[in-house]
Amino acid sequence: MRLAPLAAVLTVAALAAAQQSDSKPPDPKPPLTFDVAAIKATPPDERRGIVHQLPGGQTYEAIGASLRVIMTVAYSVTDRQISGGPDWVNADRWNIEAKSERRGTSDELHDALARLLEDRFKLKVRHEKRDMPCYILTVDKKGAKLPEHDPADLVHEPIAGGFQDGQLQMNGQNATMNYFAFFLSRGLDRNVVDQTGLTARYDIKYHYIPDLPNGGRRPDGSPVMVNGEPVALDGPNIFTALRDQLGLRLEKGTGPVEYLVIEHVEKPSDN
Repeated sequence: MRLAPLAAVLTVAALAAAQQSDSKPPDPKPPLTFDVAAIKATPPDERRGIVHQLPGGQTYEAIGASLRVIMTVAYSVTDRQISGGPDWVNADRWNIEAKSERRGTSDELHDALARLLEDRFKLKVRHEKRDMPCYILTVDKKGAKLPEHDPADLVHEPIAGGFQDGQLQMNGQNATMNYFAFFLSRGLDRNVVDQTGLTARYDIKYHYIPDLPNGGRRPDGSPVMVNGEPVALDGPNIFTALRDQLGLRLEKGTGPVEYLVIEHVEKPSDN
């Protein structure tokens, strides 16, 4: 039997190893963490109450916010989805400035904020799913009217809005349907459960007239003023706006709603 030269054997082995290495999936990106994080009790004279992501995708800031409110942002839940914990979770207010060395998506920043609370407040929560009355978000029979966001573009503009021409104008970029359902939950009397089946990220833009007391009129019959202009008395409500402008349907039903139960929490030391 004739043996192959040693050099040829090594070359074939090296090529095989290289091909095997190339076939391996790349190592997953490590979770985003806040490399610098300061948490302090809010001064008594502070009147603001803010929890928001700063431009640049690296920093989260809280000013005068209770731990319960901060949790709603970190875990993307409404206040009514959190239970348990001592009274100070609702009463005490905190200032937080947390910054990462690298830019992250909104989802990564939320996860990093949750890990920060679990580390510094020693927060432990139990996740539960409960079938509850809710709003079910589905695609209308005529189809969705949502432009997909470029997946290569990591710019995330949180859904926000203001009054223009008498209606509430809402805009957002790079949003998942799960996050949009959470956003809608914050302004409705029930939680919204996403059953659209839409899995991409979308740019969202719609306008409507919010449900105002007394039909948007003052006791003397004049329209309610917002930012110096009257709120429109005629126009789409939130349900009609979602259907006609986004191709989404919002209907009452029963579905699985996530709840967080606080099992342990401690006050952090000022730093």
